[in-house]
Amino acid sequence: MPRLTWFASICLCLWLTALAGAQPPVPPPAATSSYVPIPPSERLSWVVEGEVGRRTLAVGLLTSGSKTVINSPDEWGRAWGGLGKRFLQREADVAISNTIEASLGAVWGEDPRYLPSNRHGAWPRISYALKTVFLAPRRDGHLAPAWGRVASNVFNNVIENTWLPPSMTTPGPTTVRSLNGFVGRMAGNIWDEFEPDLLRWLGR
Repeated sequence: MPRLTWFASICLCLWLTALAGAQPPVPPPAATSSYVPIPPSERLSWVVEGEVGRRTLAVGLLTSGSKTVINSPDEWGRAWGGLGKRFLQREADVAISNTIEASLGAVWGEDPRYLPSNRHGAWPRISYALKTVFLAPRRDGHLAPAWGRVASNVFNNVIENTWLPPSMTTPGPTTVRSLNGFVGRMAGNIWDEFEPDLLRWLGR
């Protein structure tokens, strides 16, 4: 794989993380004294849920189906076989990324979960959801750069280049996949932040 792929992906992700860390301090999702670090068993459950949970499977089918319609990558075609390859590719992507994030982040106590902001108002909550793409709670509850998440988003895309078709392994597509990983995390954070409100509204 060209060295530029590594260089572009790593520089981009480090820049985004540094940018988040340079913003005004973000209060922890709950009072530091009430924060409970994620135990090893729940860290493993987070990895498994991210791989076979109902939401991730639904998102996987949706994204795989849309990529099949537009035929991306075109080497896989629009037939059922292409849909299957895209779905399995997405599942592998999630499995590798989450495993790296959970295991590497455990070294310094990085919590991979999204914890609600407990803030009021739409924009403060959205702002928190966006910033915590690049920040994560540590063992004492304070938010710090999510280095495990950044590393997982870079290295899982590099690993995937060993089996993806040639059109997807050049520097441009590899960098775009890394960016898409962060965009997907942004969407997931916003959903997790507002899902309880949506369910309450639907329950009425």
